[in-house]
Amino acid sequence: GEAAEPTTIVTVPVGDSPQPDAASEPEPEPEPEPAGFGAGVWEVGTEIPAGTYVTVAPEGSVFDLCYWARLSGFSGDFDEIIANDNIAAGARGRLTISESDAGVEFSGDCRWVEVSEAPPVEVGADVGEGVWAVGDEIQPGTYTTQAPQGDVFDSCYWARLSGFSGEFGDLITNGIVEAGSRGRVEVLPSDAGVVFTGECTWTRS
Repeated sequence: GEAAEPTTIVTVPVGDSPQPDAASEPEPEPEPEPAGFGAGVWEVGTEIPAGTYVTVAPEGSVFDLCYWARLSGFSGDFDEIIANDNIAAGARGRLTISESDAGVEFSGDCRWVEVSEAPPVEVGADVGEGVWAVGDEIQPGTYTTQAPQGDVFDSCYWARLSGFSGEFGDLITNGIVEAGSRGRVEVLPSDAGVVFTGECTWTRS
C-alpha cells in the first residue's frame, strides 16, 4: 500500500489567542472644559473679552475665598492693579472688565462666566452675601437685617453701586452694621447693584 501522509500538529500557546484590535475600541470622551475662566492671568482682548462676569465662590472655610484684580500691565507691580477684591466662600461675585484693561487675574476655585452665558438668578426677598445686580437679581426696595452678636469682626457691610468695575467711582454710598445691631438700606431702581458682606441676611420689606 501507499505510505501515509505525515500528520502535522500545530500547537497554540495558551494566552496567544487573537486579541481585538485596540484601535477599534472607542476612546473615552475627554472631559468637557468647564465654561468661563478659572485661575490665572488673562490678557483682555486676546484671551478674555471685555464685559461683565459673574461667579459663585465654592462653599467652604474662610480660606476658600476667591480673588480678582483688573490690571493695567503685567509687571506684577502694585501700581498696575486698577481694582481688586476678595469673594468669600459661598458668595456671588460680579465684575466688569474694561476694554482698556491690559488683563485680569483670577485666583481660587471660582469660574467666571459672562453674564449673558450664566444661568439667571433671582434671589427673592432674602439676600445673602454677594454683589447683586438691581432689577436682574434683586429688586429695589428697603432691606433690613440683624447682624449676629459677636466681636468686631462679626459686623456686616453694604454698598450701593453705579457699576461693577470695583473702582471707587462706582461706589454711591456704603455703611457698616455693627455686631448685634439692626441695619437698613434703601436700594433705588437707579442703582446698578448692591454689595452685602458678612454673615447677615437682608430681607426686603
